[in-house]
Amino acid sequence: MSSRLGRARRYRFIVDSMLGSLARWLRMLGYDTIYAKGWHDGRILEEAARSNRILVTRDHGLYVRAKRRGVEAAYVGEDVAEALALLALRYGIVLELEPDRSRCPLCNAPLRLADREEVRGRVPPRVYESVDRFWVCTGCGQVYWVGGHWRGIEARLAEARRLLEELRGRRVSDRGPRHQRS
Repeated sequence: MSSRLGRARRYRFIVDSMLGSLARWLRMLGYDTIYAKGWHDGRILEEAARSNRILVTRDHGLYVRAKRRGVEAAYVGEDVAEALALLALRYGIVLELEPDRSRCPLCNAPLRLADREEVRGRVPPRVYESVDRFWVCTGCGQVYWVGGHWRGIEARLAEARRLLEELRGRRVSDRGPRHQRS
């Protein structure tokens, strides 16, 4: 694992109740992410500060309160690909899905590689016959594999990477004229 990848994967997040889809994506990408569904703002801020997590929110008021309290926070919109691109730009999160490093999108526990025999009867027979590698959640026991849905996952991540490059381009072009004036 590269040092950049190692550093980026150590980030831990807490996302507000408006960002459930983003929480699942961050978990799949391997980031320990609390989904604060139904939590009041005070509890979210306390947990972010207590556990040294980055707060990700669509609520501007919550974002401002977090910054005032010294809690690291990111304000994003509802588009998942755009939010991932912004988090990648700001924190260097890695926009590559690696099942061996993923967390369960449902419960946030780490996944582990499973023996095929372990998942017999827990996946559809055609999947069992055609897939070689399975991962099982160490928390809830959900079984995962690379299947037809993988194209959609990769397409969303490709869009996030494209947006990231656009954002980087804007940053560079935004800095250019200011530096030239010096």
